[in-house]
Amino acid sequence: MKRLALPILFLTTLITFSAVAQQDSTLTYEEAVSIALRENIQIQQQRNLLEVSRAERSQAYAQFAPSVGFQAGASRIYGRQFDQTAGEFTEEINNRMDGGLGASLTLFNGFRNINQLRQSRENAEAQLNLINQTKQDVTFNVSQQYLQVLLNQELLRIQKANLEQQEELLESTRTFVESGAQFNIADLYNQEAQTKRSALAVVEAENALTISKVQLIRILQIDPFRNWTFAEPDISQWEILSEIASIEEAYNQAIANRPDIKQQENIIQTSYYGMKVARSGYLPRLSAGYSIGSQYSTLFDAPVSDQLFDINRVSVISLNLNIPIFSNLDNYAAVQRNKQIMNNAELDMEDLKRNIFEQLQTAITDYKATKQRIVAADAQLKAAEQALEAERERFRLGVSNIIDLSLVNASYVEAQATQAQANYQLIFQKTALDYFTGKLQPENIIMSND
Repeated sequence: MKRLALPILFLTTLITFSAVAQQDSTLTYEEAVSIALRENIQIQQQRNLLEVSRAERSQAYAQFAPSVGFQAGASRIYGRQFDQTAGEFTEEINNRMDGGLGASLTLFNGFRNINQLRQSRENAEAQLNLINQTKQDVTFNVSQQYLQVLLNQELLRIQKANLEQQEELLESTRTFVESGAQFNIADLYNQEAQTKRSALAVVEAENALTISKVQLIRILQIDPFRNWTFAEPDISQWEILSEIASIEEAYNQAIANRPDIKQQENIIQTSYYGMKVARSGYLPRLSAGYSIGSQYSTLFDAPVSDQLFDINRVSVISLNLNIPIFSNLDNYAAVQRNKQIMNNAELDMEDLKRNIFEQLQTAITDYKATKQRIVAADAQLKAAEQALEAERERFRLGVSNIIDLSLVNASYVEAQATQAQANYQLIFQKTALDYFTGKLQPENIIMSND
């Protein structure tokens, strides 16, 4: 008994660990989106660039403050120097030391610093909107792929259920054929072929599910060697069906909400302020400065402290005015460059708005068509279910044959798949509509894991 204790303990621990590992490998939709937003490399890179934009904005603020610096130096001079006391040239070694503290302040530079500050603000805001747009892109991609996994899981369930029915029918047919009642050998062969086709459909459905899971795992950038499973939430179809979308309302929402529209507005403003910065080169520049310093030299017969703090100490107050007259057309080229950048940014905005209108028009049309497809799929499934029940009854009574029953059953399986596809397609289109209007958030997906 003691010999069995250790293996049993090891087996129990292994089973427990496997159960925990399996539980840890199950993801809900909200967890999948959270992981994607946290691990996405583009978002991480854009956040790094956001820090750069914020640093440049801080630098623009600092341009309004004076610049302060300290300089110091020491030198030794060899050579002939004129001695004013003796009235002749002598060979001297002059040890010198000097230093000073200076500050300068720009009083006016053609509003360059003001426009540079505004430009840096727009740059930082544009980068933040780019991050928000990328988050929506990631959420949309995860949503679509997660829904694809759920759809493939449902299709696999349908095909497995159909395979079970075909296998049961095969056994019944084989029994009847062996007993010599009602069926002939051709019926058995036909049912065997139908069962094999159903088994192939299950394999194909499993392959489709595996591929969709791999694609979702790649988007989430999680460990591909773990056995990930994805929770199947309840889908509130009627909440989606009750919504009505118009192109005017959706377009206005998109213009007001979409981060890429806001980002493009920031880009236009950035280029506008860039043009104003370039125009500041035409205007005068005025700056003020103040410096205090001193020096020590061995040529002077005075103590170091007296030279540094009394004899050689000097203070300078300066006011500098620079009026540009001709700069070899540098300012003109800079203004024209930034002007055309702004014009192109405005054209990009017009193109973006047209693309948004086209996206919304397509999404709303597909959304409305999918709502009608739901109604048709429900009616088709109901009719196929009733037809299958009637055909099974006829089959039991010996009025129908195995081929007719297989055809009706195939229609029923197809109707189930069509309904499942229509249900998920409706959520696909609703997600796309939210994405194109700029209001896609994880909580907007009509799913619940309760």
